[in-house]
Amino acid sequence: MIFKIRFGLVFLFVLFLFACGKGRSPMSLENPQILKAGPFSGKSDSSGKVGKSSSQELSSEIPMSNEQMKEWIPEKVGDLEQRKLIVGHKKGMGMSGAISTYSEKISEGRQVSMEVLDGAGATGAVMINSIIQKLMPDYEEKKANGYSKIYEREGMRVWEKLNLSDDYAEIEFVSRGRFHFIFKGYQISLEELWVFIAEVKEEMS
Repeated sequence: MIFKIRFGLVFLFVLFLFACGKGRSPMSLENPQILKAGPFSGKSDSSGKVGKSSSQELSSEIPMSNEQMKEWIPEKVGDLEQRKLIVGHKKGMGMSGAISTYSEKISEGRQVSMEVLDGAGATGAVMINSIIQKLMPDYEEKKANGYSKIYEREGMRVWEKLNLSDDYAEIEFVSRGRFHFIFKGYQISLEELWVFIAEVKEEMS
């Protein structure tokens, strides 16, 4: 009799666990505000720092899926259209990321590459924290053909690189303490690259 009671209790407990887990999909484990708002929406931390608690929360988040990443990445930005999109290339490292290349429809001379890394998950959180630390100190290096500079712009720590000889510009930053972006412009000025970023923000917000 005691055995039957114990067996019944165990059976009910298993059913309870199954019922709780059944409605909990991977999507529901992610931060709904992040997914709904986009990588550029919400209030930015002007210091660019991620606190210990924020880093721990980020490590417990689930990285975006390839489909979610593809939905976020705009197919057209201003007068530049998407020519190539790569997703899932960082899944082997437990991270989610994408590389999208844009160019003019008529000519492929002017080109912009956008790389984005989702810092969710254990590996991603460590990577994002390392990048944020790299962008913290003010830094500037002037060269005959350009410069490299880390500074604060619009509440974010930014790394700008300009090479006039190669007609190349690069901008790197972390948004919302989670998303790492690198924009690379070919045959495009630094000012034009910032305009491109502003248009991407509108598309992805």
